[in-house]
Amino acid sequence: MKRVITIGSAVVDVLVRSSSFRVMKSHMVEGGVAMCEVYGGKLGAEEIATEVGGGGTNVALGLKRLGVLARPFSVVGDDDWGEWIGKNLKREGLEVEGIKEMVGNTAVSVILVASDGGRSIITQRGVGAKMGAKDIDWKMLEKADWVQVSSLAGNVNLLEDIVIYAHKKGVKVGLNPGKKELEEKKTLFSLLPKIEYLNLNHLEAVQFFKGRYGEDKQMAKRFLDEGVKKVTITDGTRGAGLAGGETWMKAEAYKTKSVDDTGAGDAFTAGVVAGFLAEKPMEEVLKMGLANGASVVTGLGAKKCLLRSEGMNKWLKRKKVKIVEEKM
Repeated sequence: MKRVITIGSAVVDVLVRSSSFRVMKSHMVEGGVAMCEVYGGKLGAEEIATEVGGGGTNVALGLKRLGVLARPFSVVGDDDWGEWIGKNLKREGLEVEGIKEMVGNTAVSVILVASDGGRSIITQRGVGAKMGAKDIDWKMLEKADWVQVSSLAGNVNLLEDIVIYAHKKGVKVGLNPGKKELEEKKTLFSLLPKIEYLNLNHLEAVQFFKGRYGEDKQMAKRFLDEGVKKVTITDGTRGAGLAGGETWMKAEAYKTKSVDDTGAGDAFTAGVVAGFLAEKPMEEVLKMGLANGASVVTGLGAKKCLLRSEGMNKWLKRKKVKIVEEKM
């Protein structure tokens, strides 16, 4: 069985789903669309849940459910929430020795989910933004077959340490960087030749290369030219593309009704990495990522509807998705 270390955040997600949240266009907010309610008003909710979230734990559980031995590395506070996260991850069957306790508050997110599955997230990062090299079990990391890194709250020094160390030890590295890591272009460019798999969404790729909408294939090739072995560029309900070697594949998204979009990117990452580790063909790897992403949005929270191996196999057999393959 392949062994994976996931490195990223461990967060308490408080999810509130309400059809009363109003989604409105407004020039007063970034992006032009706001979710709001009358100031001073009250509203009802169809569902409220508290779950463990964060990229590090989401990807670890996604991989475990697909038959991969995964262990998350993260930090939590020395508060009740930190203890709660550990208990919940153990209940899911994850080993938590890599979750380090630090003096301070555990990261908490309040996620407001609208009737169309779209959400707004309010986060207090707590100690989650303070993870450093001392919190990494380097001996455990070098025994892994793969290390999958999500956002590190902009700590590019830690990212650099992880990538260089893993590459030196022959451990493959997957990276799904956050906004702050992508802003450190000089450092990221220096690390790209050591990255086995890079996952970005469309907007991140456009901003990184100052590209244009619809040029996913061209931007993926630029990453390959910089030394990355495999690249995925996701585009929400419009699907995703996968590039590797001389091949580019673009697939439409599976059609599902979204309850909550939270965790779709992490679920996609878990599906793709599981496919790579199982040495599946590129087409199946891409389908696994899309299937896991499509499944997770059908429930509230980032973990509830992650696919297990049996469910993944049934999904891929029963559901069809159009894939276009081209030469790079």
